[in-house]
Formats: sequence, C-alpha cells, structure tokens
Amino acid sequence: MYATKCGPFNGDSWEDLIQICLRLKYESEHYQSIPASPGDSGIEGFTRTGKVFQCYCPDNNMTSAALYEKQRDKITKDTNKLSLYKDRLTLFFGQTKIKEWIFVTPEYRMNELVIHCNNKAEEIRSLNLPFIDKDFRIVIHDIDNFVKEIPIALNGNGQKLMINPEDSDAGTMTSWKEQENELVDNAIRKHTKRFSPNAAGVTEKVNVLTENTIKSYFDRESILGRWQRLHPQDYDKFLILMSQVETTEGSNVCSQTKTIMCYIEA
Repeated sequence: MYATKCGPFNGDSWEDLIQICLRLKYESEHYQSIPASPGDSGIEGFTRTGKVFQCYCPDNNMTSAALYEKQRDKITKDTNKLSLYKDRLTLFFGQTKIKEWIFVTPEYRMNELVIHCNNKAEEIRSLNLPFIDKDFRIVIHDIDNFVKEIPIALNGNGQKLMINPEDSDAGTMTSWKEQENELVDNAIRKHTKRFSPNAAGVTEKVNVLTENTIKSYFDRESILGRWQRLHPQDYDKFLILMSQVETTEGSNVCSQTKTIMCYIEA
C-alpha cells in the first residue's frame, strides 16, 4: 500500500476513491466515467467542459526518483492512447474538445514531471487529433486538489479519514530542543526515574526515550496542523468537544470521550 496523508491506497482503491471525488467535484460539468471494460482507453472519465482524467497510485512507497520514473512512464503510456484509440475516443467525446488531460496521483515530488507533461502536451497538439483543443495541456492533480471531496468519499465507502504526520526534520527538532530546554529537561528527568540508578546503559536508554517523546510531540502537532488546514470545520468541532471534556469531572469524562470518538468517526 502507498501511504498518503489521508491513509494507505493501492491502484484500485485510489481509483475507486477518485471516481467518487470526480463525480462530486465535477457534477456541474457533467462528469462521465469510462469503465475499463471491454478495453482500457487510457482515461477514467471526462467532463463535457473538456477535462479528461487518468488516475495513478503506486502499490508501495518508493524514492522520489523511482516515483518520478513510474509517473513519467504512466503519463507517456496513457497519453499515447489518445492517438492509438482515436476512433473510439471520438465516439466517447462526441462534440467535446479536450482542453486538459489531468493526471490524478496522491503526490509528486520532482518538478521534472511538470516539464514532461508540457513536452507531451506539445506532442499531442502536433498530432491534430479531432477532439484535441488547440490549447490542450497536461496537468497534475494530487491529493490536495480533493480536500473537500475526500472525506465525503471515504465516508461513503465506510472508510475513516487518516491523517499521517509529515516527516520530522532533524534540524528543526534540534533547534526546538535548544529553545525548549526546560521541557526537554523534564522529559529526561521523568524518563530517568523509570530505571534503577545502577542499571546499565541508563543514559543511552533515557536519550532514546527522550528523542521518541520529542518526535511524538512533533507528530501530534503535524497531525493537528494538517487536520486544521484540510478540514477546518471538523477541527473546530473537535476543539469545542475537547473543551467540554476538560471541564467535565469523574465518570462523565469517559462518556464524553466516547461521544467525541463516535462523532469524529461519523
């Protein structure tokens, strides 16, 4: 599975999710999906306003260079099908002129992919295909282009929204540790108490636990920050509910917490 900020996906689950997102986002543009059967024409669907969509998600995470090569080859292969299946696509599009071929992928990390899209678009324009607009271009959409639609799509599929933390930058963590000496000292003091004074390797073990504590802090802040940016209304509701829990005493805390979890998962 390919880990994204909204959870893990493979090629099939990503396509299923994006099909729902496209129907939601482009309903007013009369989005039309294109099933792969009886043959793959290189597109997932199109709108009557001239947008064509193709999805791609690797099955596993990989280096930036490897991801670029996979995405580049996929774009090349599927845009070539515009010419290869010209007659069939003409029947699909009817009078619609295609202005944008949109590559929908969870993320892309190398700007060379944009250059490749521009070169392929120029190549496609030179073919003078009957359904290609004179200003045809190839663009990339990633997961952030569907921040409004993805929660709805996941809920419709019975899936939970997962927000993964960004990778912690070592330099940022070191700088933070230097500025927050009191907090770091408190962590070291508390972790030290977990071991017998005469235990072997206490210093190394305490350092490892302290580093994990700091990383957990950064991960939590990253998740909350992403949640606030991607889904501000749900995040505000979460803060209100948490405030209610903090003012509740005794056994009601458990009840309130359960209510929050049910609310968030819904």
